[in-house]
Order: sequence, then C-alpha cells, then structure tokens
Amino acid sequence: MKHLLKILTIAFIGFFVISCDKDEDQAILGNGTTPSLSADATNLVLSKDNEANKAVKFTWTNPVFNTQVALNNSLEFAKAGLNFQGAHSIDITAKDLSGTYTVGDFNKIMLDSGFLPGVSNSIEIRMKSSVGNLALYSNTITMTVNPYLTEFPSFYLVGDASAVGWNPGSAQLLYKKDNFSTIYTYLENGKSFRFLGQKSWDGLNYSLDVTGMNAGNKYFKTWSTNLSPSTPENIQFTGASGMYKVVIDADATVKSITVSASPINNWNPANVYLVGTVNGWNAGTAIPMTSLGNGKFEYTIALPAASEFKFLGQQSWGDLDWGNISADGNTGYLGPKGSNGNIKFDGTGGSYKISVDVKLGVYKIQPL
Repeated sequence: MKHLLKILTIAFIGFFVISCDKDEDQAILGNGTTPSLSADATNLVLSKDNEANKAVKFTWTNPVFNTQVALNNSLEFAKAGLNFQGAHSIDITAKDLSGTYTVGDFNKIMLDSGFLPGVSNSIEIRMKSSVGNLALYSNTITMTVNPYLTEFPSFYLVGDASAVGWNPGSAQLLYKKDNFSTIYTYLENGKSFRFLGQKSWDGLNYSLDVTGMNAGNKYFKTWSTNLSPSTPENIQFTGASGMYKVVIDADATVKSITVSASPINNWNPANVYLVGTVNGWNAGTAIPMTSLGNGKFEYTIALPAASEFKFLGQQSWGDLDWGNISADGNTGYLGPKGSNGNIKFDGTGGSYKISVDVKLGVYKIQPL
C-alpha cells in the first residue's frame, strides 16, 4: 500500500509540474492578436482562356504574441453561411504576408473545394494561424466566384455494400466517358458506400446532398429509389444483393446517380470461356478459363495482333455473355449481353494473361 501511495504521489506531482509548465508557456506566449485578411477582388468570373492571368491577391497580417513563434498559416474556403463546416484548406507561408493566384490556380482551388463550375458561388474565406494546439482566425471575406469546368470528376466506389469493402486503396474506379461514369458491379443489400475522387480518404468524397450530410460529402442532387442517405457520410443501398449497373451523370446541372439491375445477375458463374478470333468465333469450342473463385477467372494464351474476343458463361451463345462495356474497344470494363461489344486487342502479338473479374466488372490483358 505504501508503494502504491508513493507511485500515486509521484504521478500527481509530475502532472502538476507539467500543467504548471504548460500554464507558464501559455503565459509567456500570450493569447495573440487577431490576424487579418484582405483580397483585392471579391467578384470573379474565371475563364480557361486567361488561366495564366492573375485572379486575386490575398494580403494578411499575422497574430502577434509575447514572444516570437513559428506560425502555420492556411486559407480556408467554404460555402457561405455554413460557418466553415467542411472547409477546404490550403497552406500559405506566414512570413510572405501576401499570396497571388492565377486564374488556373484559383479555379482548381474552387473545384477542389466543391464549388460548381458555370454558376456563381457565394463563398467565404478566412485565414487560420496555428501555434501548437492554439488556433486563431482572421476576419471572414465574402466572395462570389464563377469557376470553369476543366474536366469531369473521376469516381471511385468504396464501402461494405461494394465488393471491395472500406479499403480506399482498393476502391473501384468507374468507367468515365464525357460526363457519364459507369460500372457493372456487385452491391449488397442494407449496407453503405460512397464515392471518392481518389484512392484515399483525403480529398474529394461524394455522397447525397441532404440535410445532415457532411458539407464536404454533399454532391448528388438526385438518385434512384434503391438508395438512401446514411448520414453523415455515406449512401445506403436498399435493393436486393446482386449485380447492378451504376451510372453517374456529373453534368454540373444534373449530378445524378442511378443504380439499376444488370441484365446478368450472376456474379460467380461456374465457368467462363473465351470466344473470338482465337477460335474462329465458334461458341461450341470456346476456351475454358481457370477459375480463381469469387467471380475471378484467368487464361494464358498466344494472342495475335488485332485479336478480338468476348467471355461466355457457357459453350454457346447463351445468356451469360460479357464483352467490352457499351461498344467494341479495350477499356478494361465489362458490359453484359445487350450492353457490350467485342474486346479488341490493340497490342503486338505474343503471350498474354487474360483475366476477368465478373463481380467487379473488369478485365485485363497483361503481357508475360
């Protein structure tokens, strides 16, 4: 018991000393004066035609403390009226006291912050100055900015409703053509997912635009009836488990997501066969691929240049039929019967491993 009392006494004294040190540091540092921020423009219509030109210059004053400190400064951008919830942050160098952004650079900041291209956005900007755990904020600047679209976003599917789980490094990239992103893939009932703009949590996240959703995740304006919001971040899938066609329309005036049943609901066929120029397009002699389980198959073959082929689930022209998504080509994405074309091999002749993942809706042609 005496040893325990000694240990507790030492721990208390240590805590008291550390607390006193922190209080002393704070007393020496002081609370700091309020930083300020100004901009030489508050109404911007950005255009790709002059993206190298100056858009706006920010000027700031740093907070002053009782002693000299190293500051970490950043600019925060958010939709007006949200009290900077879900703000996008970019680092600035405190000692510079000003920063000038070209039209192209500032347009990227606007798009990365989630502001719509082609429309006037009311935004708020402030500077954050940090010293350790202490953060001070400047006055807020209100701006109206109309950015331009550089390209349509890419969408990566992730979540326990998907076939890849919540690992962002394995997120499924949808096939993008113009403003549409599409994939035929597996979804599981009663579970959730969302879309990322990259294979990591840091950066863009896309979910339904509803009350209660994190501001930084709000994106889709309309969605199919088998989807519902799972606040504060995700989308819940309420349809039956199986294969679905996922289509996103990223047009700035639309921003919709539609999930509809795939024409083929079999994501784990017993067999998959190769048919094409490699066997004279004879379905009856289609080449059996090796099953790896869970909808994955592979086969090594000598492919002549300009070969074309498809995948079958039987040695006949039956219902189980997969090819390149939508039309002839070599996108790496599967499309089911009625929504596909031939896979066109555009490499030189040689030995290749052909792999297909029916559940994920993708295929690969890899040289050996």
